[in-house]
Amino acid sequence: MRLKQLIILLWGVLALELNAQEVLKNQYYQLGWDNDVFMMTDYYYTQGMGFKTYHPFFELNPVNLVLLKPKDYNKVVYGFSASQKTYTPKNIKSDEIQFTDRPYAGVLVFTSHVRSANENTGWLFNSELDIGVMGPASGAGKVQYKYHEWSDNTLPNGWHHQQYNWPVLNYNFEASKQLFSNSYSELYAKGGGRVGTLHDDASVGMLYRLGKMDSYLESVGLPVNGSKNDWQFYLNAEPTLTVVGYNATLMGGWHKNEKIHYVEFSEMNKVIGRLRTGLGLTYKSFGVTFDVIWQSREFKTGTDHWYTTTKLFFNF
Repeated sequence: MRLKQLIILLWGVLALELNAQEVLKNQYYQLGWDNDVFMMTDYYYTQGMGFKTYHPFFELNPVNLVLLKPKDYNKVVYGFSASQKTYTPKNIKSDEIQFTDRPYAGVLVFTSHVRSANENTGWLFNSELDIGVMGPASGAGKVQYKYHEWSDNTLPNGWHHQQYNWPVLNYNFEASKQLFSNSYSELYAKGGGRVGTLHDDASVGMLYRLGKMDSYLESVGLPVNGSKNDWQFYLNAEPTLTVVGYNATLMGGWHKNEKIHYVEFSEMNKVIGRLRTGLGLTYKSFGVTFDVIWQSREFKTGTDHWYTTTKLFFNF
């Protein structure tokens, strides 16, 4: 009798746990493209592209065990992405080292994602683990060269001076707290950090959204995840301040190569400002977002930088 009661008790606890922690069953797919071509520049963070998906299958990913979630979260989605990022100095025509500018760097990462929310407390967490490589093995230099060759643009001739192959293992975390929400606008406070072999930094910021849209919290920060409206149109603004401890794309890995230029820590700007502003448009399960991003200079001899990011997505 006692064993039967224990089994019933354990089953009840498991049922409560499953009800409290709803794994959203939506299948979300996203293609993203970052570039500064619309800002008429071609330097610093000049190009990025990637694919991201959130799918119930990734609930089985063992990496999820180390990804943080808010206490008593009641919604969660699990995902995976692959992305490549390209960094160059201003003068890409020269094949010489640009000693007072940004070094060439390419990054390829595969990322495990968990987004989870507690709608009662207003907390939303986004936790990630990056695994990949910085350097020639990322393929970023070859991709940029071919793209410029195909589009008849100035060829980037300095990629043989890029940051060397360096393993990427980074943990990234961001927490958002809902401060205000009504039928047409919402405001969140945000904070987070990154720790690992690619980035070590901490950030604080705000997110304001305005328009006809689903709640950012209820949709776990995904624009068409469980949408209640056929049409959505919204504007957003997200200012951020970041305190930088380490950036491998500028400073290199933990051992140095005399054939490569590095930005020393003393030459780095320790506080970086960033502003993302843009719009989103969705119809049922399909949508697009377009954002313009401004970033203050990362090192003392550098300048600020503008680029855009475009995302196409759908879910079902």
